[in-house]
Amino acid sequence: MLANPNISQIMPKAGNRYQSALAIAKRARSIENRRLIEGDRDIHDAVDVASEEIVSGKVKVLINGEYVDKTVNSNIISDEVKDIVEE
Repeated sequence: MLANPNISQIMPKAGNRYQSALAIAKRARSIENRRLIEGDRDIHDAVDVASEEIVSGKVKVLINGEYVDKTVNSNIISDEVKDIVEE
């Protein structure tokens, strides 16, 4: 279970609880795949890393062609955005 950031911090960035869980799971799989390919031995849980990236804004959630976080300008995406999670 996520303690920090908790689901109330993630939902505004990813939608409802279901969409938040999907976004976290998809990003966590991506993190784990990258770790396997690169041989990374990072001990941090991929789910925790994924949730922190969504809350911090490093990862943006895209659902039906629109960003959930309304502070994102869909025409201009910064270079800091690592991944876009689509449903």
